[in-house]
Amino acid sequence: MARICSLMWLLLPAAAGVLAAPALKEKPPKEPTIIGEWVRVDHKNAGTPVGPDHATHHQVFSADGQWEYWYGARGQSNGSMKYVTDTRQSPPTIDIGMGGNGGYRGIYKVEGDTLTLCLAIGNRERPKTFESSADQPTTLWVFQRVKSKD
Repeated sequence: MARICSLMWLLLPAAAGVLAAPALKEKPPKEPTIIGEWVRVDHKNAGTPVGPDHATHHQVFSADGQWEYWYGARGQSNGSMKYVTDTRQSPPTIDIGMGGNGGYRGIYKVEGDTLTLCLAIGNRERPKTFESSADQPTTLWVFQRVKSKD
């Protein structure tokens, strides 16, 4: 009986440690992604609001690095270019079609179903904030995510 009691005194602290072990930390929630289809809801250029488009402006960022946009019905694409993001930067950066013909260099943020892009055209310096003014002639686009009908 003394052996059993001694053994219990040895195992009891170990069992208590297992019961009181801290819970595993939950993984942080996955950040919303830029990948998907978006519809533009606001547009400023060099601080000046740009009126509504003649037709709905869509943009699609695909997982394979393709950026496509069109106005109106799908199938009437105005172009397709490569894009590259860097989510290690704060805010994340994006380069769209930065080939010999220029393209866009900018920053972006995804908040829920809203995508905001602040872009400089061509080889201008990348914006550091989500501002567009006469002093900071950037293009500021705001999009809403298109939800699938499934």
